[in-house]
Amino acid sequence: EIRTPLNAIVGFSNLLAETDDIGERREYMRVVEENNELLLKLISDILDLSKIEAGTFEFNYGRVDVNRMCEETVRSLSLKVKDKPVELIFGEHDAQCCVVGDKNRLIQVITNFINNAVKFTDEGSITLGYRTEGGELLFHVEDTGSGISEEHRQSIFDRFVKLDPFSQGMGLGLAVCRLIAGALGGGVELDTSYTEGARFTLTIPIV
Repeated sequence: EIRTPLNAIVGFSNLLAETDDIGERREYMRVVEENNELLLKLISDILDLSKIEAGTFEFNYGRVDVNRMCEETVRSLSLKVKDKPVELIFGEHDAQCCVVGDKNRLIQVITNFINNAVKFTDEGSITLGYRTEGGELLFHVEDTGSGISEEHRQSIFDRFVKLDPFSQGMGLGLAVCRLIAGALGGGVELDTSYTEGARFTLTIPIV
């Protein structure tokens, strides 16, 4: 049986109603809240996939200060690693970089990369960086985690592919990232030459 966030919400809600122990109630409430977030993410991913394929996915283009965007993203996601010996870093970047793009969609892809890195990195660092090259903006998120086995490298961007069947999520995030990047005129890749963990890249044309 596939364990979904809905299974967990129903199951732990029933347990919550049956216990009077304050400690147990807090733990069950934590699990329910966590799975509420996962369920919302799953619904959001499915809606995004449907909209992109139907050609109704909305993009809002504007001026993007890339350094500020990256700093804000690292700052907002730093809580994800607060209970681990892991440092979230804004690494390689230009002194200044402003482009025309959809800031929210760029953050969506980068955030997905970082969230995946958090799942598989128990110590060390997760680094977001970018560089400009040949009319393109190249983002990367690299970690010092467990890496990705060769058997999964070809299918990592397919739908419902999970590296760890016990990890959170339903394996749709990277598929959404690939479609968003393509709609922006770019692409996403797994850097197979990186051997310290995993390294994902997002490339978009500079406008």
